[in-house]
Amino acid sequence: MIRIFKLIIQAVFIGYLIIFSVSNVETVTFKPLMNIAAYNIPLFLLVIITLFAGIIIGALAVWGESLALKSKIKKLNKEINTHQQEIERLQKLTISGEPVKQETAAAIEETNKAETPAGNTQNDIKDALR
Repeated sequence: MIRIFKLIIQAVFIGYLIIFSVSNVETVTFKPLMNIAAYNIPLFLLVIITLFAGIIIGALAVWGESLALKSKIKKLNKEINTHQQEIERLQKLTISGEPVKQETAAAIEETNKAETPAGNTQNDIKDALR
């Protein structure tokens, strides 16, 4: 299905390119270096060359960005490996050989409530009212 869709798009593009080329055969003067050199070429050829130059420049930009991302991925993978080795080293240091237990969220919340001054003030007010 996708292959057929690609073929249809390519056929339409090629057909448009042929129609454009046949209808724009007028010669234009192309001066790429400001009056140093001048070329007389058909308009359709100038447009097609410009189109392909843009495609190549865009592809090079994407390629450069992908290289930067690949190097960043390598750096992050090295960091992950370093952290994993550190975790394994710390797990070996525990006395019982088991990983250190993590506190549950409820236990952390209770500890935070008990330590806050606002919580202590509310408890003092409740005690005073009793």
